[in-house]
Amino acid sequence: STAWNTVVEAAQKERKVTIYSYSWVGDSGVAISNAFKAKYGIELDLITGRGSEFIERLKTEKRMGRMTADIFEGSPSHLPNAKDASTLTASASNLPSLQEAGAWAVEPLFLDKDGFIFPFMSMVASPYINTKIIKPGEEPKSWLDIQQPRWKGQIMVQDPAISTGAYRLLAYVKYGVFTEDFLRQLNNQDIRFTTGLQQEAQLLAQGERALSLYLIDSDTASAIKDGAPIKAVSMKEGVLAQVMAIGQIKDNPHPNAAKVFLNWLFTQEGQKINAEAKGSGSIRKDVPSFSPPGAQVQTKLLVLTADMLNDYAKLFKEKSLVKLWNR
Repeated sequence: STAWNTVVEAAQKERKVTIYSYSWVGDSGVAISNAFKAKYGIELDLITGRGSEFIERLKTEKRMGRMTADIFEGSPSHLPNAKDASTLTASASNLPSLQEAGAWAVEPLFLDKDGFIFPFMSMVASPYINTKIIKPGEEPKSWLDIQQPRWKGQIMVQDPAISTGAYRLLAYVKYGVFTEDFLRQLNNQDIRFTTGLQQEAQLLAQGERALSLYLIDSDTASAIKDGAPIKAVSMKEGVLAQVMAIGQIKDNPHPNAAKVFLNWLFTQEGQKINAEAKGSGSIRKDVPSFSPPGAQVQTKLLVLTADMLNDYAKLFKEKSLVKLWNR
C-alpha cells in the first residue's frame, strides 16, 4: 500500500535498526543481518546479552529520556516486564504481515492481545544427553528416572539466580508431571549450575556432565550440525514447547526501520531465514521446522501458554521465583 511504502522509504532514510537481542548471536545474527540488509539496505546493530540486563538498561534509558535501541528480543518471561515498565510500544496494527489470515501456527497475539509483544520463533526445550557417555537404551525415559542414584553428579541445569530458565522446571510442576518434592530431591543429585544454555550445551558436548535437564533446539542445532555428541531425549510425560518474544521499544530512535524489520520478520521469507539460521521452528504454517534430527523428540509437547508465561513474568518481577526454587 501507499502508506506502507511511505514507512519503508522513511526506514531506508533512518538506515539502521538497533536490537537488544538474546537469540541472534554468532552465525544466526550474521544471517539475519545480511538477509535484511539485502532486502532493504538497512543495517542491523545487534547488541547481545541477557534479558534481565536489558530490562534494567531500558529502565535507565527511560529515566534519562534517551532510548538507545529500537527492538527488544528475548524470553517471554522478560518482555512482559519491559511492557509493565512502559518501555515498549504497541505495533501490531502497523505491520501488514500480521494481517495474513490463516498463516499462523502460533497466533501473533498469543502472548499479548494488546499487541506490544509477539512470538517470533517456536522451540522445544527437552533433556539432552552426551551420547559418548550415555549409550543407546541407557538414557532416562521418564522425568522420575532422574532421581535414580546413577545420575548423581551427572546433571546440569541453568542457575535460576541468573536465568529465567527455572520457569521451565516449575512449568512441569504446574502441569503435574512432577512435584516440588521432586525438585527438592534433585538437590541430592549434586547438580552443576551453569550460566546459560549455550555454555551448557558446550559443557555437555565436552563431557563435563552426562545429562542436561533442558536445552533448546535453537541453542543446540549448530553444535549438533558440527558433530557434537549430544542428543535430545524424549520423556514419556512430555517436554515443553515454547516461543521467543519480540517488541518495539517506546520512543526508539529508528521507529520506521523498526517497523520494517518486525514486519519482515513475520513474513514467510523472514520466518524461513530465522528458522534456518537458528535451527528452530517457525510460528508460520508455511515454514518448516529446521531443527536437526538430534534435536527432535518423539513425545507429546506441553505448550507453555501465555497465561503461564505471564504468571512467571510476575514471579520474576517480584523476585519470588528464586525463593520458590530455593524452597
